[in-house]
Amino acid sequence: MKALSILAMATLAFIISLPVDAVQPTNHGFQGSKPNCTYSIEIETTCAQSAETRDHVSLRFSDSKGDLIIVKHLNNPKLLYAPKGGGYGGFGRCAIDVFEASGPCMSTRVCSLYVKKVGSDDWRPGWVKVLHQQDGGREVPVSYVFYFRTFVPENVWFGFDYCKSKGGFVPRVVSFDN
Repeated sequence: MKALSILAMATLAFIISLPVDAVQPTNHGFQGSKPNCTYSIEIETTCAQSAETRDHVSLRFSDSKGDLIIVKHLNNPKLLYAPKGGGYGGFGRCAIDVFEASGPCMSTRVCSLYVKKVGSDDWRPGWVKVLHQQDGGREVPVSYVFYFRTFVPENVWFGFDYCKSKGGFVPRVVSFDN
């Protein structure tokens, strides 16, 4: 009996000396996958001459934790505003389009956003912002407003990264693996 109580005390002393996280339960079935969220991306095309485009436009955005969403082709826009009627395919001059995207839920505010235009049209976006679609259909802004106001170069990622930089209010070209 005395040997059992000495063993029990030694085991208790060992457990108490372990770091706190070593005795916490772990869930090995959950591998860190994040739930998906739905986002609305609002894009304004300026009213400058030749600002519109019919080119293929892609978008990528992320937060400071590295959560990333890439939309390889922005299509099927919802027209939020356009000064003229008629058939519409997106990215019209003086228009504001809304596109939907889904991907991992962002942990923090969207602070990096890049666009890529494949084609030879000039396209001059005014601004881009990202909103999160919450339950009940309500949309909440989850990004900065990224002001481009310049023509987008062809076949390169062009935009902003406020996640790591202090400033950098002028869009720039970057290279990504995808």
